Amino acid sequence: MINSVYTPLDREILLRLQSEAVTLATLFDKQLESLGRRAEDFSSDGFIRTQTKMLVSTTSSHISHPAYEKLEQHLRLNKLPIVQEFVDLHIYDLDKTKIIGLGTVSSDAQSTIIRELHPGNQHFSGIISPDNVTAFPMAAIITPLYDIQHEKQIGYLVCIFDLVLVIEHASMKFDDTVPESYNEKYLTFVDQHGLKMEIPWWYLKTRQGNTALGDERVGVKISPMQTTKPSAKQNRQNPSQPGGEIFRQSYLLQSTGWSTIIELNVTHAMNPLVVMESKALGIAGVMAAATLIVLFVVIQYIVRPLGELQRMAHRIKEGDFSARNTIDTEDEIGMLAKISNLMAEAIEDHTKNLEQSTADLQKRERELRIQHRLLDTVIHSMSDGLILMNFQGQVMLSNKAAEPLLDILHQTECRIDIQKCESHKENSEQCITCMCDPNLPTSCVLTVSDTIYEILSTKVQTLHGSSKVLVMRNITERELMHRRQAHQERLTVLGKIAAVVAHEMNNPLAAISMYNQMMEAEMPKDFPFCEHIDVIKRNTESCQRIITNLLEYVRTPQPQIREIDLHTLLGNVTQFVRPLHQEAPVSIEPDFQAQNGICWGDATQLQQVFVNLLANAIQAIYDSRGVIRLRTLERNNGEELVVDVEDTGSGIDVVHIPDIFEPFFTTKSSGGTGLGLSTSRRIIEAHGGELDLVETHPGKTIFRVVLPRARKHINGSFIPIEMSEHS
Repeated sequence: MINSVYTPLDREILLRLQSEAVTLATLFDKQLESLGRRAEDFSSDGFIRTQTKMLVSTTSSHISHPAYEKLEQHLRLNKLPIVQEFVDLHIYDLDKTKIIGLGTVSSDAQSTIIRELHPGNQHFSGIISPDNVTAFPMAAIITPLYDIQHEKQIGYLVCIFDLVLVIEHASMKFDDTVPESYNEKYLTFVDQHGLKMEIPWWYLKTRQGNTALGDERVGVKISPMQTTKPSAKQNRQNPSQPGGEIFRQSYLLQSTGWSTIIELNVTHAMNPLVVMESKALGIAGVMAAATLIVLFVVIQYIVRPLGELQRMAHRIKEGDFSARNTIDTEDEIGMLAKISNLMAEAIEDHTKNLEQSTADLQKRERELRIQHRLLDTVIHSMSDGLILMNFQGQVMLSNKAAEPLLDILHQTECRIDIQKCESHKENSEQCITCMCDPNLPTSCVLTVSDTIYEILSTKVQTLHGSSKVLVMRNITERELMHRRQAHQERLTVLGKIAAVVAHEMNNPLAAISMYNQMMEAEMPKDFPFCEHIDVIKRNTESCQRIITNLLEYVRTPQPQIREIDLHTLLGNVTQFVRPLHQEAPVSIEPDFQAQNGICWGDATQLQQVFVNLLANAIQAIYDSRGVIRLRTLERNNGEELVVDVEDTGSGIDVVHIPDIFEPFFTTKSSGGTGLGLSTSRRIIEAHGGELDLVETHPGKTIFRVVLPRARKHINGSFIPIEMSEHS
């Protein structure tokens, strides 16, 4: 009830204080704005601006200048007496040097004024505290001074005014209707720097001050403001009034940027309510004593047994099922106590059974968790991909090795080459549909992005119905091994055939060539059969060249390893094929981006490779103007050298790409044996490198040769390349 009375009363007092704060702030704002307009009138005086301009422009002492005495007399006689609140007038130049002043101001006050000087419009300084020179608080109005044309600022006019007089004049206009019970009210001014000036309410009512010199005058106290922001109602110790809780309201002065704060001691404001509160407390005490006497018997026979039952229930709630009560009466509370004991015994027995069951379940859960982790470890450590799909075709379980298969299942538009399938040969979308069908076991071999996968699936039964397990194995290495083995077997057979062919064909070809040469030597040049002799000669040489290439192809290349400069070798190759590309409108552009071309290899065999690649590139763009670029790069931190042979020809038909490195495959209409690229790849692989077609389309074809910087010997040691010796 007391709080319900205090709350609206506090609100009413705060509203009243807010109204008074707004009224006082408006009055002081008008008073200070009037002083500001007076200061602006002074600064617009043409005589003051002219004389100040002369004093600012002089290089000699201001006091000795004739304009100083005229300006001082003008300010003292014509300006200072006009405004009663003004106690002193100063003029400073733009360097904050004092030019003239009418009164004596302490050095501390002058330092405060100088700190407030800054360019801009008219502004008020902070509160200047009383000192040994001036016994009253002051403030300054700082107004910029311009030359007579009002084009350039030449200084500052500082009008120092007595704050006590301002307060007295403003308080005369205040409505004097404040009740006498508000004597413990205080008005406080806080400037923009946090310095406050406190004025007791009795001074605003009587306007009678104390003229004693020192730190105080007319009851005014100057002190720094608290750092914390005051609330509307708070506790604090005010040096000018008794300690305790106070009411506080503030309002901003628009003219100066200061704040006005009105404070009221809560004790004096609430005194009538405190008296009423004391009486109410006395009556409540008497009623409480009577109530205690009446309730003593009730507590003895009802509350105490119920309290014991309550404590018992609380112990059971906390988990102590052994709790029992000791109530032994024959009334209703005694019956309730006996029933409570029986219920506690039943709960204790049931809890023990539950704890035993929980322990058994936790043990079983730990065993299942261990089995699950073991199974999960086995599945995720498998090198083969494993996927479990439910009856809807959704993936329920998979390991990391199955990520390529997941990509196949999710990206139905990806290109899949079906090498072997029980149901489909070319329809990759239908193959993926079969994989997702839980009722259809599948077995297929697919090629995806140059990787060969063998995928097997089977149907399993789970708790949720029919499911499907897919197992994927990467058989790329196995297939490559089979291909290499088959290729080696073909080479073996081809070698035997080549030996037989070379033996059986070289002798007849030698006889044909010898007799053809004899006929050519004996027959006149203008004889009609000379043309037939040339045909026999060309075809004989062609047969011998095919036999030689065939023998070289089936013979395993054994490079003579030594240190070579690949850039120099490529330059020699470019010069070697110059007659070929001079016949056609083709230019060869070297682009050696590798900083060092040193590597290990057989210069003769490598030259054969690059001559073959350049010859193919020239023939690809023979009938049109084109460019061949020889580009070198470094890869894997300089451990590998890359040579790209790029031409702007018509490109290679996509249907021919899988066969271009096969022996005896050629797209040339005549003159090609089909062994060039195949032989070149075997030479590069013998060097431990790679030769591949990396890009081909009309206007751009790139063959890439990758050579290692170090050549591995038969015994497994490496020959490193010392880069510093050749850089």
